[in-house]
Amino acid sequence: MSHGKALIWDILSSLPDEPKLIRAGGWSTVLFAYFLARLSALAMVILSVLEQTGPVSDCRLIAIISAIFQIISTAAASYLFLRRVHAVYFGNKNVQYFFSFLWIAGVGASFLLIYDAIHGYREIADTKHCIRQQDWAAVRAAFAIPVVFDNLVYFAIMHKILSTHQTGRGRGWRTFFLPPKGLPHFSRAVLQGGQLYYLITNGINWTRLSFSTNSTIVPSYQVILSAATVALTSVMACRVYRDLLIETLDEVRTNNRELTGPVFANGRRVDVPLSLAVETAPSEVQSCTDCEGECTAFKAV
Repeated sequence: MSHGKALIWDILSSLPDEPKLIRAGGWSTVLFAYFLARLSALAMVILSVLEQTGPVSDCRLIAIISAIFQIISTAAASYLFLRRVHAVYFGNKNVQYFFSFLWIAGVGASFLLIYDAIHGYREIADTKHCIRQQDWAAVRAAFAIPVVFDNLVYFAIMHKILSTHQTGRGRGWRTFFLPPKGLPHFSRAVLQGGQLYYLITNGINWTRLSFSTNSTIVPSYQVILSAATVALTSVMACRVYRDLLIETLDEVRTNNRELTGPVFANGRRVDVPLSLAVETAPSEVQSCTDCEGECTAFKAV
């Protein structure tokens, strides 16, 4: 229940900020994924509580619907980071295609949870309480691919930002987080947001995977962390997206300009747009000759 309370608290506490997200870039697939991840995670957590506490009239139906919401929330949360890696590797189609394929593979593998819900759950006698009676190896694949995706996204973004900074400025790696000689502010925000998400969610994802592969644990306990994992992943993915965009908007507002898209570069025309609120790079991108390794593309109000 604690993860459900944390999810509800995060949703309620972020309500004042969400109109800013809508005004910033309008409706897009990224913003749609942001709201979808939160609402589907909440629905999954509620159904998980009903499934574990009962009584319910149809255990299999509850398990199937819960699995569907789990698939939707996981796919939407990971889509936020898919778009982020697309932005960081703007212009590199091979990297974009690779991570798109990996995201699709993860979504496809997660549909195995529906198979598990259909064949693995039943009612305990006539008590109207549910139990997972059988372990399926397919569930492990559904839990493993998101772990692989998160790790690869994190290291890909870290490598791009750090290697770009190293190449453009020729500074030692020890200066990356030591302003003013370290990473530029926006680049550091992107990297630290990814680190925050990775460090918090990676632990519970690995724990859930470990539980699912442990044959000595009863089947019901092998997936006991599913709701907590979905809730935490949704909270962190949405928070990282929201905080980065709002921080950028606040900086833009202080300059009395209109945001078209944050980017970072190496003393030349930008080629790595980091606009997480729009689907394509802005056409008004300017050169960044005096941006200390990054800039934000503006147009006059």
